[in-house]
Amino acid sequence: MSHIKPPRGPRTPCRACAACDMGRGSMKPRLAALGLLALLYLPALGSSSSGTHPDESYYLGISAEMDARGAWLTPTIDGAAKWFKPPLLYWAERAAYAAFGRGFFGGRLPAALCAIALALLTGALARRMYGEPAELLATLLVGSTFGWVKFGRMAMMDAPMTLAFTAAAYGAWRACEEDRPRQLLWAGLGAGAAFMLKGPVGAVIILLLAGGFVALRRPRLLAGRYTLGAFALGALVGLPWYVASFAVHGRRFYDFFVVEQNLDRFRHPWTLGGEATLLVGLLVFLLPWTLLVLAALPGALRTWREPGSLLPLLWMAVVLAVFTVPSLKWPHYGLGCAPAAALLAARAAPPRWARLGTAALLAALAAGALAVLRWPLAPAAVAAIAPAALAFAAAAALCARGRLAPAAASAGGGLALLLAFAIPAVNPPVIPREALARLAGRDLHVYDYVPGIFTLGAGRPVHRVERAALAPTLAGGGVVILARGALDHLPPELAARLAPVARWEHIPGYLPPAVVARSWLERDPSLLFEPMLAVELRSGAVGAR
Repeated sequence: MSHIKPPRGPRTPCRACAACDMGRGSMKPRLAALGLLALLYLPALGSSSSGTHPDESYYLGISAEMDARGAWLTPTIDGAAKWFKPPLLYWAERAAYAAFGRGFFGGRLPAALCAIALALLTGALARRMYGEPAELLATLLVGSTFGWVKFGRMAMMDAPMTLAFTAAAYGAWRACEEDRPRQLLWAGLGAGAAFMLKGPVGAVIILLLAGGFVALRRPRLLAGRYTLGAFALGALVGLPWYVASFAVHGRRFYDFFVVEQNLDRFRHPWTLGGEATLLVGLLVFLLPWTLLVLAALPGALRTWREPGSLLPLLWMAVVLAVFTVPSLKWPHYGLGCAPAAALLAARAAPPRWARLGTAALLAALAAGALAVLRWPLAPAAVAAIAPAALAFAAAAALCARGRLAPAAASAGGGLALLLAFAIPAVNPPVIPREALARLAGRDLHVYDYVPGIFTLGAGRPVHRVERAALAPTLAGGGVVILARGALDHLPPELAARLAPVARWEHIPGYLPPAVVARSWLERDPSLLFEPMLAVELRSGAVGAR
């Protein structure tokens, strides 16, 4: 790669210096973008009805328990140390609990603010890379992707970690292309934060991303004082918790975090199916802008020596390659390169086929939203779905005419209406108020679920119980929350002695397409709901079936 020459001669100002100076004319679109992002990520954060993910339930439960115990060093579940991840997100959630109370809003707010920040920072990077017109488009494209509107509203590691990647890319660009080596400290800060969010893999990604770009564009910087400073800053942020955890817990910490949570990821069989999960997941989570990204890739690959192509291509390649190596991977791991994909899509005007194809996808979303109205829904849901359909239709028309930034704003508004308003109007809370009243004063446990979301829904600790401990837990007066279908897998003699304390329904995390189709054809939304029970053990009681 020796043909890639570093810039020579005196430093020239970046071509977006007017935007860098935050002129009056550029503030209005930024403020408008900030307002839209707030509408995308903040409404219904405090509602358990807005959807969740099993990992979120772990993280919420851990942070709530750390907050209740006043603990900062050791993440725990039911008092047992659980080092699934380092604690930076848990610390941020604890700070939000102090400000807003221990609940869903406080637990999810740090991740949502990170999702907003990464969209804005992606736009700032696009301005420096491609000029001021690219800023608003890149901001809205990354902020309105399905993946970020979904996961950026959950207490997950993805948004904070991707913000760290974006900060590192921003610093590497400014250090190399604007001759500001001090900006490499952003890469060090990002590496330390990623190390405290995801573990070693986060720091490795930033090392390869920022270090790789510097090595290709300005290799002399690698031996400079600011590169050393970046490593020192990353170590200062990332290492103290690890050192303290080793000092306090020793082998237990090593076996759980280092071996089980990191090394064991390489001990499962590597499969093409797992790799397809990662790649297809990324394409799905980039919707509705997937075709714009795919259309931008050939041109970027042809001009990969240019820094405006090199940085996003390297970013995407590093994230996907690093998450390809372990045998265990999940679809949302690819979200770490979504800002790079948005940069590519904002780099140049898309070809006509990509524009029209994206318009067709948006029109299909509008039609799908209207089709949902076939179900007899609550008025609040209809009031959100109908304008969401109009927003998708408007986005389709704007995209067909090449007005991509307004199209992204309109599509983002439609997604926000669905995820933040329509779904909570249809999906009951994790524990409805009436059920909570029946469970007051009872020792609560969950079976076959992660307890975190139930803990915040109940406003008090809810413990996890395994199959072998079900009978003793119930015999001790505990109440167990489980899905109605779980009764069929319990020992018949135990199931026959269970009596319901409370009943309710919820929409499960996965719905078979055949069930959804049948429910839609029959206009029967009850088929989409799973019965839930809170049961106790009573001698001689009639079975809960």
